[in-house]
Amino acid sequence: MSKKVHPRNRLYELGAAYYPDYIPREILTRMTDGDIRMLSTNERIAEDFKRMENQGLHTIRMGEFSWSSVEPKRGEFTFERFHLALKLAEKHGINVIFCTPTATPPKWLIDEYPDILPITRHNVQIPFGSRRHYDFAHPAFQQESKRISEVYAKEFGKSPAITGWQTDNEFGCHNSIFLFTKHMKNAFHGWLEQKYGKDLKSLNENWFTWFWSQGYTEISQIELPFASWADQNPHLELDFRRFANELIAQFQKDQILLIKKYSPGRFITHNLMTLFFDLCPWVASEDLDVVGFDHYQMEQDPHPVSSAWQFGLMRSLKKQEKFLILEQQPVQVNWQPVNRRFTFDWLFLWAAQSAFQGAKGMYDFSWQRMYGGGEQYHDGVVPHDVRIPKSSQEKVIEAKNEFFNKVAADFSLDVLPDTRKDVLCIFNSESLWSHEITSQSVLYHTRKEIDAVSQLCVWGGLGLHFAPSLEAAKSQLSEFGCLVLPGYAFEFTENERHVLRDFVSRGGKVVSFPRTAMKKPNNQMSPLPLFLYNRDDFYLDDYGALLDVESDTFVAGDKGSNGSFKGLRWAEKIVVQNSTWQPLAMFESGHYAGFPAVIQNKSFKSGGIHTHFATCPEITPEFTRWFWKSVGMESTVVDLSESARELQFFPLVLADRRFMGVVNFGYTNETCRIKSHTFAHSKIITAGIDGACSLEMTTSTRVAQGNQIKLDMPARKMLLLEFLV
Repeated sequence: MSKKVHPRNRLYELGAAYYPDYIPREILTRMTDGDIRMLSTNERIAEDFKRMENQGLHTIRMGEFSWSSVEPKRGEFTFERFHLALKLAEKHGINVIFCTPTATPPKWLIDEYPDILPITRHNVQIPFGSRRHYDFAHPAFQQESKRISEVYAKEFGKSPAITGWQTDNEFGCHNSIFLFTKHMKNAFHGWLEQKYGKDLKSLNENWFTWFWSQGYTEISQIELPFASWADQNPHLELDFRRFANELIAQFQKDQILLIKKYSPGRFITHNLMTLFFDLCPWVASEDLDVVGFDHYQMEQDPHPVSSAWQFGLMRSLKKQEKFLILEQQPVQVNWQPVNRRFTFDWLFLWAAQSAFQGAKGMYDFSWQRMYGGGEQYHDGVVPHDVRIPKSSQEKVIEAKNEFFNKVAADFSLDVLPDTRKDVLCIFNSESLWSHEITSQSVLYHTRKEIDAVSQLCVWGGLGLHFAPSLEAAKSQLSEFGCLVLPGYAFEFTENERHVLRDFVSRGGKVVSFPRTAMKKPNNQMSPLPLFLYNRDDFYLDDYGALLDVESDTFVAGDKGSNGSFKGLRWAEKIVVQNSTWQPLAMFESGHYAGFPAVIQNKSFKSGGIHTHFATCPEITPEFTRWFWKSVGMESTVVDLSESARELQFFPLVLADRRFMGVVNFGYTNETCRIKSHTFAHSKIITAGIDGACSLEMTTSTRVAQGNQIKLDMPARKMLLLEFLV
């Protein structure tokens, strides 16, 4: 391996998860000078830090699964290995995010309290031997969590190398939020008593307990929503999910308070995930200083659109602070049915995409490939085979450092520009749970609707942000041009209607999609579904799910002039009663042929518009062009061709400077045009990595033609341009 040190860039942190506690007593290692030797544990840790510095890593994250290594028996501690790692990190100028180890309680603790082990919805106890094997409602484990967090904060927390802390690890992973233990039941009873009181009249009314003879006279009678013959009570289930999320947030807060006390001045984060939706990200991130995110994909092929909105969601959780990708999926994982490989350029393109969506850094999972354990086939930066002079992931890290250094120098940047505020989308976990609990169709999921919103934004070149509710959006709506409600399940309160009226009266554009305002907050059906502004504007005559082989086509404007589009997954039959709402498109097939597929209200002052879709549209480039024009928003991208579906556009701002990030996830070269009324030419950097993971980068300028600029987008490359007046 070359001894050349690759300078760390100042715009985007690069790092890795590191496990000094996993290193055997002796291990064959490739040295930084190229020699291959058998090293002791301490020698290998020292060699790892030399290699990290050579690769230009900024930060490592460690300790999240270390409990039994640090405390093999109650009260007997072995801190030496982590102290060595911290001293070496300080020596080599590498920051450390240290983790509390509560995701993996040791066997001696399980033997002391066997009922710490969680119980699933199917009444199966999760055994020791994996991870997340604890009940966060268990009083003894709550105390043990605080005890070990205090031990870690006191012992390691004063190290100059530690700049941040991570609580636990991946709350909710493996379905570990909704637990069914006696301690969860007891805590749930306390939560219910606080919410409804001891008189259960209100609870019975909210839970509609007349149905299937479910009435309660005492809180002690209430069971948790275990799996049963038929559906469990959906109102109980929604309350249970709210309760579980509040409880895990308190579990985390107990750790946070101790860390702040004994390791002051360090930020606190957690590695959230969005592969599942049991955990509400707004609740889980409330007490954090910095949002952390583990970026993984479940699909056989990577899904860049879902990555785009997940990055946008993470950026939105803390409006004043960019987020960190604490674990970046490598090109081969170990937890899918078939763990196929991706090409390494995904790691470069994801870094660019995340940087354009508000990430301030990306940490690979993990530094080392494991020689044992359940993740031994999972990729890492340092390979199993010590004969490899330099791994492909190391080359990607070098390419990222070189690229961001070039961006910093050529654009004179000390920080990356941020996503422009064009579209604010409501991501409401309780609404999502409501649709999930009484789904009516497994094909419908709020995630698919948010995928659609994200696709519309990245093809339209509009910046996407999120808010948890209409009430929460109130304070920031003035910064946005468009508000999107992707199946916002619950009927609007008068305050929420006021928020909408105020926004559209100031020229704002609102777009709502099917299954909006269908439910009461207790998960009962609303007697006035889709009541948006005035009760008698229209009514919902019928609705229903579509099969995966079904699509209800709808025609926009005069047939043939504006195109025919497909509606998927869900359809609503709307009867308009008030002339302020006009059909914008009509169903031409399906059960509701001849009824509006899209209705629109343009009667608001200052050009405000509300557009409601009665079906889930198939998102194509052609539909995207029609959509943004119809809802009153100006798309930045001009005439995106059908062949250019893998292009994504991210508008960026920094003070009074304007940028555009473009990523071509496709395997063919494309051309595109971007319009603006304010620039004469643009400075451009185009970059990507080749098959050998070497950086390919060019700089150029483009002169505007009229109000447009033409861009050439090579396959599997990204581009950053600044508009210059």
